[in-house]
Amino acid sequence: MQIFQFSRQGEIPTRLDRVERVPAEGFIWLDFNRDEAEGWPEWPRRLLGLCINEEHVSDSLNVDHPSYFDGTDDYDMLVFQGLTPEANQDENLIVGKAAAFFLFDNLLISVRSPENLSFEIVTRKFCETRLRFPSTPFGLVHVILDTMVERYLSVTGEFEDRLEQITDELIDPRHPFHDWQELMAYRKQAHKLELLCGKNIDALDAWRREMRQEITDNQRIRLDDLREHIQRVSMHADSLQRDIEIAIQLHFSAVANRTNRIMRSLTVLSAIFFPLTLITSIYGMNFTNMPELQWKYGYFMVLGVLVTAVIVLLLYFKRRGIF
Repeated sequence: MQIFQFSRQGEIPTRLDRVERVPAEGFIWLDFNRDEAEGWPEWPRRLLGLCINEEHVSDSLNVDHPSYFDGTDDYDMLVFQGLTPEANQDENLIVGKAAAFFLFDNLLISVRSPENLSFEIVTRKFCETRLRFPSTPFGLVHVILDTMVERYLSVTGEFEDRLEQITDELIDPRHPFHDWQELMAYRKQAHKLELLCGKNIDALDAWRREMRQEITDNQRIRLDDLREHIQRVSMHADSLQRDIEIAIQLHFSAVANRTNRIMRSLTVLSAIFFPLTLITSIYGMNFTNMPELQWKYGYFMVLGVLVTAVIVLLLYFKRRGIF
């Protein structure tokens, strides 16, 4: 668990080893790793005399809980799905793990996975004195959520690079593409990211509508900006799915075109050899009265007819642009 104290003036937050009460000015942030957060509901009970709904406690400890918002008269609860470092693995680009936020007047409690890099990034920024630090729990939650969405963009960038390589392989006639399972897995991952963004947007909308305190103009602007940020990621995920479908269509169009060219060549060869086969079949029949068989120049005449037929057919197909 990490404890930070924020002042109302936006000064550099102070890291504490322990806390006995919440300050009258500013707020306290209690950041719990989910693996060690079994007893976290005791803190708001001890500091504020407030009890957390048992279902909310259970939701906060569920690493796979979808994004959503719920609130009471004493606090707001927001669950938001973030991406973990496991998202860099080839077999599973989109790995989401839930982070739960409990917003009180002068207290913020977060319960998240140890692998959630966004929280570590935010706490590292506390060392940068040039930053303007949040003075309310809402402001800090906004900073963390914005950092989590930035992680979405970094993953989609890597996603796009990998799909570009696959697309190049799809349309390269020299190297036939065989790993369709990998391509379909990427398409599913892009769809998963789009659904994840949709649920996050729904959670933010619910938070804005049902916030315990009346939302200010500044908070509304921040939520709108964050919502647009997530929408851009969702649109990017949707475009990735369309790019995959277009690449597949281009691949099969190229395959069909190559097949048509091969079939056309085979058809031309068949058309050329058909009259030759017909003539040789006729003179291969064992009839007694075939005048040309006794003719001195019959053999050369048949060869001449065969060569002439080949030349005429080649010129005909050439003029028609068939090959």
